[in-house]
Amino acid sequence: MEENQSASNAFLGTEKVGQLLKKFAIPCVLSLIIQALYNIVDQIFIGQSGYLPLGNTATGIVYPLTVIALALGLFIGDGTAAVISINQGKNDTSSTHKAVGTGITFGLFAGILLTAISFAFTEPILKFFGASGSGEIILPDAKEYSVFIFSGFVFFILACVINPIIRADGSPKYAMLAMASGAVINIILDPVLLYSAHMGMNGAALATFIGQAATFAMHILYLFKPRNFKLGLQSFIPNFKILFMSLKLGVSSFLTQFSIVVISVLNNNLLVQYFPEAENAIGIFTVAFKVFGIVISIAVGIASGGQPILGYNYGARKYDRVKAAFKLILIWTAVVGIVATILFESCPSVFLEMFGYTRSGCSDAEYALGINAFRIYIGFIFLTCIIKVVSIFFQAIGMPVKAMLIALFRDVIFVVPLACLLPLASKDAFFWSAPISDVLTFATACAMLIKVFRQISSDDCKAETPNETAVLPSRQGVIVTISREHGAGGMEIGKKLAAKMGVPFYDKELTSLVAKESGLDREFVDLIEEKTSVLYSLYLSTEANKTAVAAQDKVLKKIAENGSCVVVGRAADHVLEKYKPYKVFIYAPLEYRKERIMKNYGDGEQTAAANIERADRRRAKFYGNVSGKIWGDKNNYNLLIDSSLGIDKAVEQILIGIG
Repeated sequence: MEENQSASNAFLGTEKVGQLLKKFAIPCVLSLIIQALYNIVDQIFIGQSGYLPLGNTATGIVYPLTVIALALGLFIGDGTAAVISINQGKNDTSSTHKAVGTGITFGLFAGILLTAISFAFTEPILKFFGASGSGEIILPDAKEYSVFIFSGFVFFILACVINPIIRADGSPKYAMLAMASGAVINIILDPVLLYSAHMGMNGAALATFIGQAATFAMHILYLFKPRNFKLGLQSFIPNFKILFMSLKLGVSSFLTQFSIVVISVLNNNLLVQYFPEAENAIGIFTVAFKVFGIVISIAVGIASGGQPILGYNYGARKYDRVKAAFKLILIWTAVVGIVATILFESCPSVFLEMFGYTRSGCSDAEYALGINAFRIYIGFIFLTCIIKVVSIFFQAIGMPVKAMLIALFRDVIFVVPLACLLPLASKDAFFWSAPISDVLTFATACAMLIKVFRQISSDDCKAETPNETAVLPSRQGVIVTISREHGAGGMEIGKKLAAKMGVPFYDKELTSLVAKESGLDREFVDLIEEKTSVLYSLYLSTEANKTAVAAQDKVLKKIAENGSCVVVGRAADHVLEKYKPYKVFIYAPLEYRKERIMKNYGDGEQTAAANIERADRRRAKFYGNVSGKIWGDKNNYNLLIDSSLGIDKAVEQILIGIG
């Protein structure tokens, strides 16, 4: 399946950008809105019930725990989906079942642990989340609502774990349908249990619980007939190496969700402290926060849909298409944000009344707080939408550090200290913490963006190197793969060896072949092996990296099918395992390698040493990610040679080895 990946992605560089964006963005938007509905439906029906005046405040206090459950689920699920993508990129589906089973087992453990902790420490947790204010009058409702919510954590977390796995397995429509089924059931049962059965807070929570159970069941059903793996009892025995890799790749998703927990808990406690006269302060603020979340889901869905388009064309150096796609994404999300801002500024009361907070039914303090929440706190949502787009843009083009920084600036780094400090001057200044954070983050994001687009414009002016290399004629015989320490002369040894054998040599030539196969830029492909510190984080978010890795595997196998050859680097010994290559590892003493680097590149001694350390670390990381083995381990090779004995002697030793 993955062998055709590079060819199938060529349309990303040719079809109309607008049509592509519609194709990718609409499913993303719908999926995110469905997920957001889980967090808002209860609030609407509780608010409209009329007999649960503090109901939404109670749900607002429980809300951070549900986000923690979501964070844990995505932590494991997105990471496991990343491992599946890596396996597909390596054309290795045999270990996918182990990754899936490990993810599900650990998700079950996380769900049971969170449920146990939540029930064991319900009261102190809810007090910490904001139920300690106003004489603790909210606590009984919050505890009542929490019973079924806590009981559903296992279902909820496991569904969040399995959903990304289903998408990674090539069934995004089923993944969306599974999420939608639970949301629809929740919507149907809320009025039935709240109004007809008169179950109060328990009814709202039970509706959520049943919806989550249904969603969980849909996800479990898929596992009986997945596309690319088959589960058995052995699959569920945890593999801690896979687990560690999954968690490492899922940490971004965890931090994104956990920042919401931080803001929610902080806001709940600040509202109780500075607005004690408004009993429903937490509830009102919670619904504003969730309406805000619906709008952001649309913006993020549009930007996420554009990721494959941005990533592929960035790698192909089709910067005009990158700019066109980014411009279109920016326009669409800006329109969404501006419309939301206009609505929040002109008619905030409509949103308040949707959740039962009418002018006559609220105190003056509560109503004023609600108006300020919409008009001020989330009033700059058009900037928030643009910030999210810029963050996802950086993720798409392979700059995850910039992407993460922008997200953290907006959601934690700026807003947390502002929320704590501004009320010291005036309690109403609290509402300005988010808008000021939006402005500061927007300015920071723009500065980063301008720098990147200047670089793009500069690169766009450079002449592209034609990709004219073809697989060279050869004969039947042994394939030699060479892994090498930086400065040990691996490329020189490989060239001389190929000449002695009378077969093709592939190093930089391989780069041109991969570029031609994938449609990506040669320089971009050449850097794939060197960007290993973040390679597989990029693998998730950058279509260009995914395409390049798949194309590289395909080209290596095409070369091997053609006959005898010598290949340097690219973890070729692992990729070509079935062709039984003769695997060589070239090493040498550090001083010898430094001397070679200083002579060949004119580096000073310290620079040479630093370059050797950096290059070897990256090669080891790349090899480990691709093969799951240790780079340089004697057990992985047929022959290890110290090249300080001489280049020609090293070539002779290899020739003797291959017979």
